[in-house]
Amino acid sequence: MPADPLLVVEMLTKRFDGLTAVDDVSFVVGRGDILGLIGPNGAGKTTTFNLVSGRFPPSAGRIRLASHDLVGLRPDRIVALGLARTFQGTRIFPGLSVEENLCIPLLARDRSGFLGGILGLQRARHMKGEAARRVAEVLEFIGLSALRESIAGTLAYAHQSLLGIGLALVRSPQMLLFDEPFAGMNPAETRAAAVLVRRIRDTGVTVLLVEHDVAAVMETCDRIVVLDHGRKIAEGTPAEIRRDPAVIEAYLGTDVDA
Repeated sequence: MPADPLLVVEMLTKRFDGLTAVDDVSFVVGRGDILGLIGPNGAGKTTTFNLVSGRFPPSAGRIRLASHDLVGLRPDRIVALGLARTFQGTRIFPGLSVEENLCIPLLARDRSGFLGGILGLQRARHMKGEAARRVAEVLEFIGLSALRESIAGTLAYAHQSLLGIGLALVRSPQMLLFDEPFAGMNPAETRAAAVLVRRIRDTGVTVLLVEHDVAAVMETCDRIVVLDHGRKIAEGTPAEIRRDPAVIEAYLGTDVDA
C-alpha cells in the first residue's frame, strides 16, 4: 500500500440484475500518484470509474477519499470533497466562450448549484478577485489563454478536450479522474495530453485514469491495475504489468509492449 493513501477502494462489487460487472475489486491510489485502470472491453473499467465518482452506488464494498466515505454520496457532494472527473467525449457548454465555461463551476459553487451558475454568467463577465485569478491560471495551464473569448463549440476536438480538463481543474480538486483522456487523439495529441496529465500530477493533484490506449498508459502512469471480466488480475508498475502472464493472456492479440 502507498505510504500516503488518498483513494482506497475495498472489495468493490456492482451487480446489474444477474450480471456482476465489478467483482470484489480493491486498490489504493497514493497521494500524488498516477494510477491507470486498464483491461479488455467489458472488463469493468468504466463501471469501477463510475462507482468511484458516485454515478451509481456499489452493491458491496467501500470507497474512501482521505477520511471520507464516498458510498451513498451524490456526485456533487463527492466533487465538493475534492474529487473531480472528466468525461468520455466533451461535456462543455458549446454556446458559451471558453472563459465563461470555466466560470460556471465556480459560480455554481457560490450560487447553490448548476442553475445558479447559469444565472450568474452576467456576473462572470465582470469576475474579479480569487475566482478571476483561478480562471486565468487554469486557462494558462491548459494552454487556452489565447482562445479565452472563442465560442467553445467552434474549437477543434483537442481544444475541447483541454477545456473539459479545465472544467474539472478549476475548482482545485485534490484528485482527478480521467475518463479516456487520449480517446480520439492522434499520436502527437496523445503525447501532449500525457505530458499534461503528468503536469497536473506535479501540481499535487492525484490522478486515476481509465484508458484503452495501453501504450499511453504505460508511458504515463506510476502504477497500473488490470481488470478482466470484472475482477482484478494484476497490479504493479508498468514494467511489471508488461511481463505479467495473466495480463498478456487477457490482452491476447494486443501489443502490451508497445
